[in-house]
Amino acid sequence: MTGTSIAKMIATVKAVATTPSTALVAGATAVAAVGSVGVVTGKGSVDSSTPTIFVLKGVPKPTPTPTPAPTPAPSPSAKGFGLGINVAPVDYYSNEYTFMNLVSGHGWVDTNNGWQSLPNGQLDTYGMPKQVPTNKSYAYVMTPPSQVFNGQSVAIRCTWAGSGDVNIGGSRKNLVRGDHVLTFDWPAGPPPEGNTRNWINVSGVPANDPVRDLDCREKNAPRDQMFASQLIDSLKPYSVLRFLDWSATNTNPAKITWAERTLPTGVNQGDHARGVALENMVLLANTVGADPWFTIPWNADEDYVTRMAKLVHDNLASNRRAYVEIGNENWNYAFPLAHQIQSEGLAAGLDTNGFIANLKRYSQKTVWAMKIWAKVFADRPGQLVRVIGSQSANPWVGQQVLAAPEVASNVDAIAIAPYFNYAGDVTGRSLVERQASLRAGLAQTMKDITGNQDTAKQYGKRLITYEGGQHVVDFTNGGAARVQDINRSAVMYDLYKSYIATWKSQVNDVMTLYSATGMAGAGGAWGIREYAGQPVDQTPKRKAALEFGK
Repeated sequence: MTGTSIAKMIATVKAVATTPSTALVAGATAVAAVGSVGVVTGKGSVDSSTPTIFVLKGVPKPTPTPTPAPTPAPSPSAKGFGLGINVAPVDYYSNEYTFMNLVSGHGWVDTNNGWQSLPNGQLDTYGMPKQVPTNKSYAYVMTPPSQVFNGQSVAIRCTWAGSGDVNIGGSRKNLVRGDHVLTFDWPAGPPPEGNTRNWINVSGVPANDPVRDLDCREKNAPRDQMFASQLIDSLKPYSVLRFLDWSATNTNPAKITWAERTLPTGVNQGDHARGVALENMVLLANTVGADPWFTIPWNADEDYVTRMAKLVHDNLASNRRAYVEIGNENWNYAFPLAHQIQSEGLAAGLDTNGFIANLKRYSQKTVWAMKIWAKVFADRPGQLVRVIGSQSANPWVGQQVLAAPEVASNVDAIAIAPYFNYAGDVTGRSLVERQASLRAGLAQTMKDITGNQDTAKQYGKRLITYEGGQHVVDFTNGGAARVQDINRSAVMYDLYKSYIATWKSQVNDVMTLYSATGMAGAGGAWGIREYAGQPVDQTPKRKAALEFGK
């Protein structure tokens, strides 16, 4: 798809979602109403890049939403500017160094079966193989420590309990074996990807004494240190940490239960169908000294939502607030969840128009989830911020969801994603011309938020951002280099500084950027840095953001 056709599609989609009478889908076909857009990538993650058209295949039954007993509405949380960030995924290829245990950002694969993922039934509750049959070998790709991106070799020590053969594959050097211990050197790799992959191999593992308590970390790192030091240091400037990419929200598994959730010491923190352990989200927020922002998976049952709220209530530091929403961009048809919500709304007879049925169902389930959280936090309501999402470029969406039954009395804030992009077609334009177009696009984005400000004021709600930043993509020939050039240019520092300062002056509430770390390419440059440990003088977006940090 060319850059021109992408731009036309985005323009068309925004046009159709402007009023109820033309607000998208009637029947089986749906096109995304775009605030920030995204597609599901082959890696199973979501890459915010280009809108996609989907065709619904039948209408599933709505997920049950029992109504909890009414609870007193929490008092509105204090308003005031704070800079937030969406934390990066824990995937080994994300260029983020999250957990000290490098066995955390992947899953086990069968090396005798084309490196296909092992079924969950072959893993225990901590994500370890229950056994490895004879003539089989299972592997787990480890997450690179950030030092390798910066030209350093890192000494690694692996330990475990149980029986079986444990080995290291990949580019490792100086491998030394001991009793239930291996040491090796992880060689430096060029940034931003540090292409020196290493993986754990296990074989000959019996069912009665399987390999367990597997841990690989920097040789001199404390065994009880959960998070990489660079992660903690890199996040301390932010007031809010949004955990979208640590949750199962965008993957939207059909069933989410408490019994099957990820455990905090499991090696399956990168399991997209379960997400990172909630305990680790709370622990990171407490460690950094930031307010956590949780996204509840849409298909989580009532028991899960209740236990999730209780876990946060009982473990979050007393001086911290919890932001919470259900789903993510539930009106965005580039995500499969939007189709499910629309189908539930139509099946329940909430409206005959597909898009409006989606918004009404989203509003309905938001009320359900927020009542559960409000009941759990009834003893300290000011520690809870209940959020409902809307579209930055289309304030009509926010008006619809806040006007829905009981929403206004059960949410504290409306959240938007005011991404900025080129003001027009920049095909064939020079870097300087593209920078000028992006500056004009930024000005338009900040002008457009006034409609959302009016809606928030009308209902007495806070206006905050759940995501934000530049939204440059380029799928034409040479597009990856152009995306990288503009994101790495000094002008991007000026744009981000103006962007954040204008929000602070105009809205004076939380601005949460997307995202902490991520590679730059044709599909976007979503990270404010490209790899963990990247020098600040090479990260114009992050350099600007740090000037507004706490």
